[in-house]
This record gives sequence, structure tokens and C-alpha cells, in this order.
Amino acid sequence: MAMTGHELVYIGAYTEEGVPGITGWHRDPDTGALTRAPHGDAPATDTSFLAWHPTGPWLYAASEFAGEVLTYAVGPDGALTHLATRPTGGEPCHLSVDATGRWLAVANYGGGSVALFELAADGTPEPRDLVRHSGSGPDPERQEAAHAHLAQWLGDVLWVTDLGTDQVVRYTVAQGRLHHADAVAFPAGMGPRWLTAHPDGGVFVAGELDATVVGCTIADGVLRPEHVYAAALTLPEQERTYPSHIECSADGRFVYLANRGPDCLTVFAVDGAKLVPVADAPAGGRWPRHFAQVDDLIYVANQKGDSVTVLRVDPRTGVPAPTGAEVGVAAPACVLLPRR
Repeated sequence: MAMTGHELVYIGAYTEEGVPGITGWHRDPDTGALTRAPHGDAPATDTSFLAWHPTGPWLYAASEFAGEVLTYAVGPDGALTHLATRPTGGEPCHLSVDATGRWLAVANYGGGSVALFELAADGTPEPRDLVRHSGSGPDPERQEAAHAHLAQWLGDVLWVTDLGTDQVVRYTVAQGRLHHADAVAFPAGMGPRWLTAHPDGGVFVAGELDATVVGCTIADGVLRPEHVYAAALTLPEQERTYPSHIECSADGRFVYLANRGPDCLTVFAVDGAKLVPVADAPAGGRWPRHFAQVDDLIYVANQKGDSVTVLRVDPRTGVPAPTGAEVGVAAPACVLLPRR
């Protein structure tokens, strides 16, 4: 799936007319630099998120405003062959495949629902369930209704953040259906957008609307919010931040949070169940919507900056700094690194 010495990376983007929603790039593992791959593009529209199948040669894409999930076979040269299109029942902004490769879950921001698909032997998804959330929050513009923002598998459990209802909802799957296990309330107006699991079992939830991170423990499978942190360490007067993506480092030492507005990645050190603020590191572009980590490199999708920038992490402090590597991509939304 890549030329010698390189790996193939896919970038999803909000589409301009005549521009592919998925582009393929060769990644140099040593320098981190990206160069355009000749066979990695696909004419998807408004590709808000991408995900791998855990074992098979398939890639899944959320086409947000078309309300669809797209399935592609990935060839040896990285070429994407379209296999299937399925409606998701809303406007999807996130999707993920469970570790067994059987279930694909989709979070529909528009419509406030969660879709469950069963994956066939050829990788194509078949619809099995659609659960609609209900409720609202105190923000009249962003929380007028439910808005599922992330549907992430942790083991055999599906966790869904709902920005509109200030909840994180837990589902299990039985007999091809989603079963509601519980819904945990977060502070009113928080707008839970994204979560990340720490290797030791904790969970950190990013609030887009109140610019916080909430540290949680898990007891008997249920999230317990315990600690609240400001999303960015320093902000110019009267400037707001809108947290987007949050992720733990592979070794569990640090948590990174993308902040739109100040356009930085805020670094926290993990101290047991708590976070210790370290630094706000420039993202290298405007409006960092998503980032992806591999080894000591971080690739940042700067949606309003029309760029993907490459940062290198200091192994001692955990703070990333620009490498100088950058590529132009119109309105990038997601970076999908090679499956490992």
C-alpha cells in the first residue's frame, strides 16, 4: 500500500467543487513529510471522518452532508475502489469499527442519532439499527437538539458523546441491536465532543462549548466525571477556544487537545487520574479540527487554514514543535494514518 520506505496516509476534507473528498499521500517515516500519492484519491463529498477496518483491506468514510457511509477497497498501490454506499439516517461526523471487524458505528451530528452496521465478509456494511437521541441543552444555537458527535468502540462497548444533550451514552450490542446501557450527564452547556481512553483505564472528555476537559474514572463500566480542566492554558483577552480532538499518547504519559481559536495543541501530563497542564503548542495552521499521532510525529488537519502540518514531539516534555513539513489541502477534516 505504499512505495518503498514510505507509508500511505489518507486525508478527508470538506469538499470544494472538483476537489476529491479523500486524498492519498506518501509519508516519509523519518522526516514525516507528505507527498501526493498518484492513486489515493476518491470523489467523496464532505468527508468528515475516515476509519480502517482492523484486519481487512477496507476504508470507511463518513460523507457528512450526503448522509452516507462509503466503503472502499484499498489496493496494493493505495488506490481506492468504491464498494458500497449506505445511508446513515442523519449527517455523520464520526465513525469507527470495533476490534473484531464485525460492527461499524456512525455518529450522526445532524439528526442526533447513532447507526449500527454489520460488516459482511467482503467489508461492505449492512444496516442493523438506528437509535435517535432526544433532549437539548442551554445553548440555543448549538444545543437546540441532540447532536451525536463521536461513536467510539472501547472493547465491545460503544461510547457516544452527545454535544446537544451534554451526555456520554454507553451502548452494548446484542442480536444485532444497540442496547442502551446508561447515559452520564456532564455539566450543562459543556457540549461533549470527543473522548479518549487512557491505557490505565481513565477517560478524558473534551467539551467544545465550555472549553473544558473532564477527567473520568470508570467503575462497573460507568463513567464517573471527577476533574475539570481549562482547555487552553493561556488565551488572549476576549478570545474563545473551541476544543475539537483529544487523544492520549501511546505511552499514556501525555494528553493532547486541539483548540480552535488559539489554534494550538494543549499538552497535559498524566499524573494518575489527574492532568497537569504543560504547554500550549502552536498547531501550525488555522482551526485544528483533528490530529493523528504516530511515533514522535503529530499530523494536524487545520480546517480553515487549508493545510496539514507536521509536528515532532519532544520525548522529555511531550511538547510538539513544527518540523517545517506542511501540505496544502482544502478544508481538511481528518487524517488517517497507516494501520498498525
